[in-house]
Amino acid sequence: MPKVSFEMESVTVEIPEGQTLWDAAQKAGIVLQRGFAAAHPCQGKGYCTGGACSIFLRAPDGAVSPPTWKERFLHRRLFRNHKRLACQCVPKRDLTVVTMP
Repeated sequence: MPKVSFEMESVTVEIPEGQTLWDAAQKAGIVLQRGFAAAHPCQGKGYCTGGACSIFLRAPDGAVSPPTWKERFLHRRLFRNHKRLACQCVPKRDLTVVTMP
């Protein structure tokens, strides 16, 4: 079971194989979707407006699943800036993430 550390919140949780970083944040009680996105949440399905659950990974390549088509096409701007959507990222090993303010 991978351990996910949230740097800004100083919290670490273990999640079962196949769960996303969004699931890890939910388990840790961390709110990723704020503002407009909180009023109209996508429930971790990758259809949010503006990448509401975007995170920055502090991990080597291969620590998470490859980018999904939703990230590459619907959220190109985030993907180009080396950020990922927590709801589309499945960790393969222990890693640290930084949530966006």
